[in-house]
Amino acid sequence: MKRITAVLAAAMSVLMLSSPVTYAAKADISDYVRMDEYVPFKMTDADFWIDLKGAEEKKIYSRSSIDRLNEENRITFSIDGNTVSLYDLEDTIDGGIVRALVGMANTPSDPSAVYRKGKPTTSSYWRKLEEKRNMEGIEDEVQVQFGFSTKRSSLRAFPSYDFIGEDEGDRFYDVMVWSEFMPYMPLAVLHETADGEWLYVCFEGFSGWVHKDCVALCETKDEWLERADPEEFLVVTGREVRLQDDVENESLSGSLLPMGTKMPLVRIEDAPEFINDRETKGCYIVKLPVRGEDGYITDRYSLISIKEDVNIGYLDYTRENVVRQAMKLYGDRYGWAGMSHSNDCSGITGEIFRCFGIKLPRVSSDIGNYNGKKTYDVTEYPVKKKIRLLKKVPIGSVLFFKGHIMIFLGVYKDAPYCISAAGTYYDDSEKIYDTNSVLITNMNEVNRSDGDSWTEHLQKIVVI
Repeated sequence: MKRITAVLAAAMSVLMLSSPVTYAAKADISDYVRMDEYVPFKMTDADFWIDLKGAEEKKIYSRSSIDRLNEENRITFSIDGNTVSLYDLEDTIDGGIVRALVGMANTPSDPSAVYRKGKPTTSSYWRKLEEKRNMEGIEDEVQVQFGFSTKRSSLRAFPSYDFIGEDEGDRFYDVMVWSEFMPYMPLAVLHETADGEWLYVCFEGFSGWVHKDCVALCETKDEWLERADPEEFLVVTGREVRLQDDVENESLSGSLLPMGTKMPLVRIEDAPEFINDRETKGCYIVKLPVRGEDGYITDRYSLISIKEDVNIGYLDYTRENVVRQAMKLYGDRYGWAGMSHSNDCSGITGEIFRCFGIKLPRVSSDIGNYNGKKTYDVTEYPVKKKIRLLKKVPIGSVLFFKGHIMIFLGVYKDAPYCISAAGTYYDDSEKIYDTNSVLITNMNEVNRSDGDSWTEHLQKIVVI
């Protein structure tokens, strides 16, 4: 038996030496991936646009300059003449402001025009949701609670997870969704339903309802402010990171962290060598907020492989890096206000710029009014003049027309190109395409519903 084993081992040794492992030639991707006729494969490489522009890559802002930029573009919203800013909130707020915020969501004038589970809604359905808001429970002076989001969800117009579509078969646009609810973001709790299951929260520039399971509270505002600005942190710079399953940490297992997510980073000397019976070698150690049984924050360690697309601190803000980040989202799905674990046009733009520590407004029209290095109003420009200007502005600039935000890639053969998350577009025959994707677009070749091209509709170029 020993002799047979030795012979086999020798034979295997000879075989391995004489037959090295080989890899099949890379298949032609064009056989498997459908592309737009105006967008060849080479355009999906960020270096194509970087090399086309030929600009020297350089850091545009220092960290202190980005802080000033964020301060100059402080995200606020006005309710009944009152300007509300998240970080300006005190421990109490006037109940009239809270009533105005909670009451912003209007029920449809014709309930039968929207659908729940394939059937028209009714007036009684909306009355129950209005009652659930607990407006009578809002005191004249409201005690503000500060905290953090603990998971990805959606910020909703009413305290309900019901999907309300604009037609009976709608699956992509929920009229109840106001914005995405991203993980580990600072927030303020202004109100709750009578049963305490739903919380009315305020982010920077947006507010709405979210289930209590998605929020962890801080004991004081000072604790909240300290947590909101950790000295050392990790930023998700890839499309997303999925936290690994952990049987001892179910609240974090499998969580999806989108691009731009910021997490407190722990130094080796301050962290255990083993976490939940797992060695920590080869991983970043982050400390994440989890909702405790009493509703307050409980910190939990989590491990993220050093091979994930993450960065210690913010990325350097360069035009080229904006394009590189945007291209990582190419081919992703479109998700209205963060639905389907994806995002819409202003949503992905915010995710991209959060990688650099730059805070953009959530609404596309507000991004169009952003005070950056330079803003060009090209609404009245003829197409040729718009293209001449686009040849001069830097890649990574933000393009805007009513209802849509895009990241500028460059001008190729006198055609401007952008990348954006789009739900629909029209061709020159006014045929509508439900693209529902993040795609590169030749702006001369796609139209809006009136038959005019995206280039013709272009209103503003914002250089940040």
